[in-house]
Amino acid sequence: MDNAWSGNNKESDKMNREEKLKILLPTLRKKSRYIKFQIISDEPIVYEDLEQSIWNTFLDFFGERGTSDFSLWIIKNLWNEKEKTGVIKCNNKSVTQVVAGLGLIQRLGDTRIIFKILGISGTVRRLR
Repeated sequence: MDNAWSGNNKESDKMNREEKLKILLPTLRKKSRYIKFQIISDEPIVYEDLEQSIWNTFLDFFGERGTSDFSLWIIKNLWNEKEKTGVIKCNNKSVTQVVAGLGLIQRLGDTRIIFKILGISGTVRRLR
């Protein structure tokens, strides 16, 4: 008796076996750029406030669709609180829009801030 519950058919064997995901070809991957910035301000900057301010500004100015097209990521472990430097990851076609969006941010709470772009690179290693 062969039925679907017996587990002796080829389809169930195929489902039980782990299948590896196909790796995307390098020509089909989106290329990333990393933007290193420094914040000039008189007071210390809290990372959570900075992240919230960046996302709110980008969503207000570019909208949800525009912001999602940038593939924007704020890299938390590269935030240096003493030097007030950080790194943002985006795709290579939206670097100018991201730099312009950072220039729109003038306040972080009650503190006036200025974004200074220190460098743009294809790898994090080259930014350091």
